[in-house]
Amino acid sequence: MSNQSKSMKTDEEKRLDALHSYNILDSKSEASFDRITKLASAFYQSPMALVSFIDTNRQWFKSKVGVDVNETDRDIAFCNHAIKQNQPLIITDATRDT
Repeated sequence: MSNQSKSMKTDEEKRLDALHSYNILDSKSEASFDRITKLASAFYQSPMALVSFIDTNRQWFKSKVGVDVNETDRDIAFCNHAIKQNQPLIITDATRDT
């Protein structure tokens, strides 16, 4: 790929390149990530906590508490919306999301 082609990449393409460079997608669970989700669940008194990564067409869960699935379609992920904007995305009640 030429230098000009590299500079023409969109932010999304750059983000995906960076994600894929870590080779983390579909990797085994790791104690450090599991500690984060357990701590978040306990601290926020939430029955659910996730460490997720947004791939091209899916949201993949590296670590999870209170969820039985390993991934979801990208289009239903709150994180998908968060990475598309420059402002924080605050969901005060996910049960009321439509």
